[in-house]
Amino acid sequence: MKLRKKVLAGLLAAAMTAGLLAGCGGEEKSGGGGGGSAEQVLNISTNSVVVGLNPLVNTTGPDNKAHNMIYDPLVRDRSAKDNTDEIVPAAAESWDVSEDGLTYTFHMNPDAKWSDGSKVTANDFEFTFKKMADPNTAATNAWLFDGVIENFSEALYNNGKTPDEIGVAATDENTLEIQLVHPASYFLELVAGSVYPVNEAKYEEFGSDYGTAPDKTVYNGPLKVTSWNQNTEMNLEQNDQYWGKDDMKLQKVNLRIIQDPSTAVQAFINGELDVVSTSDTNWGKTISAAGDSEEITVPTNAPEFFMFNLKNEYLSNTKIRQALSIAFDRQEMVDALRDGKSEPIYSLMPDTMKVGEKTYTELVDGKNHFVSEMQEQYPDPKVLLQEGLQELGKSTDPSQVTIRYASRGTDELSKKIGEWMKQTWEENLGINVQIDMMEWNIMWDKIDAGDYDIAQGGWGPYYNEPSAFLQLFDPDNGYFNSAKTGWTNEESKQYKELLEKAKNIVDDKEKAEIYLEAENLVVGNALIAPTYLEASPTYVKNYVKNYFVTTNGTVDFSQVSIEK
Repeated sequence: MKLRKKVLAGLLAAAMTAGLLAGCGGEEKSGGGGGGSAEQVLNISTNSVVVGLNPLVNTTGPDNKAHNMIYDPLVRDRSAKDNTDEIVPAAAESWDVSEDGLTYTFHMNPDAKWSDGSKVTANDFEFTFKKMADPNTAATNAWLFDGVIENFSEALYNNGKTPDEIGVAATDENTLEIQLVHPASYFLELVAGSVYPVNEAKYEEFGSDYGTAPDKTVYNGPLKVTSWNQNTEMNLEQNDQYWGKDDMKLQKVNLRIIQDPSTAVQAFINGELDVVSTSDTNWGKTISAAGDSEEITVPTNAPEFFMFNLKNEYLSNTKIRQALSIAFDRQEMVDALRDGKSEPIYSLMPDTMKVGEKTYTELVDGKNHFVSEMQEQYPDPKVLLQEGLQELGKSTDPSQVTIRYASRGTDELSKKIGEWMKQTWEENLGINVQIDMMEWNIMWDKIDAGDYDIAQGGWGPYYNEPSAFLQLFDPDNGYFNSAKTGWTNEESKQYKELLEKAKNIVDDKEKAEIYLEAENLVVGNALIAPTYLEASPTYVKNYVKNYFVTTNGTVDFSQVSIEK
């Protein structure tokens, strides 16, 4: 079947706005903030630095936001009206899918060019995929294609295949063919969000310097970087080689680094910025009173959760982890810490997550809300804790237990979360909680090294299907693998078997039931404790058009414009 456009509608969650706050002012103001003329300049910001522009190795949230502006993937999953998103042509103008769902053939856009004027070819994408499959590249998104693209896993993990043998081939410069191991209905979403191309010739020329500076990067997307100070700002302008430039109105984007949310809001109020997100009710009232922006509120699809390190003596016990998971009221948590601007969750999966045409929650009859079920079964979580201590042969006196909590940052919210959880766990369980305040990058370094007891994690999925979350905890190859979680028992082996089994199941109901078994091992047995989905309002100035805030998909900057 030939596909040119696939609309994915009716999802109810938010874009990841925490990293796309409005920026502080620069030398140029946007159309609304600058006065009479409608300059095609958009001012936005991120609350963390853009580490690099090499899409193979730089994949933080801010990195991805920059890549979305400067690169065209094969197809684009872009946000649209009424909280929907749609798959549209990008570097590929069309694509075919074989009847068995195992072969995707992409037909390249003949007008697509790199910013140096060279043609964007299927060879560039073949090169990109093969670089991802090369273990020497250490591509951070490579694990997403483990067990998805033919021979990809075997090449990535040096298991009898080379990158040249993966199921990706440019049959000519205009045609790219990808062979899958199993049908994956989410494959277009996956490549849209995780595979931005690199220019083969320039990548070979620049080597490890590729993406480290504007002049060491080649762009095939709507915008290109003109200047970049990693700690303060990135300035972009329209890419004059972009195939869709004739339909673009936006000329420039100023992306600022603003770590303090209040500073970003104040700049938005001052008319120096065009987009901001805030969970502060008072700031929200001030913004709304001005009447010059649209408020958009939808919950994100990225769950927050606490991670438990099973290498800790106490946390090696399932009942102790379960006690920690159920010992706090999630609604009270979001009311106290998020000003009500979040939704409590009792499953790893947002209720909008789908398997085929139906939601996962619907297919499993709501049995995935493991946390609420445990809370009903154990109204006093201390009982569960003491059962776990007894199983370990320890004293059942909770006051003898001390567990460390690693914060994800030192900002006000991180402090509030740490203090609230310490008080709640100590009051409800009787244990001692030691708060280790640290910056987010330090916390992730400690997770990588397995040096933590409890840490705050989170994840924004690359596609809207349960495996996007479940594969994170694959004990061997997942992002949160056993080296980070200490999960090396029989349940971890069973979990991996369930994930493999699900790949070959066609029936949606049957597949969902397998996912339910797997999620039970992660959430029911408390490898993690899901907490909430952020739902902070995003404010977009009225003069900014086609800047849509949605669950899945990203802003298509080729469609954004400034109109008085």
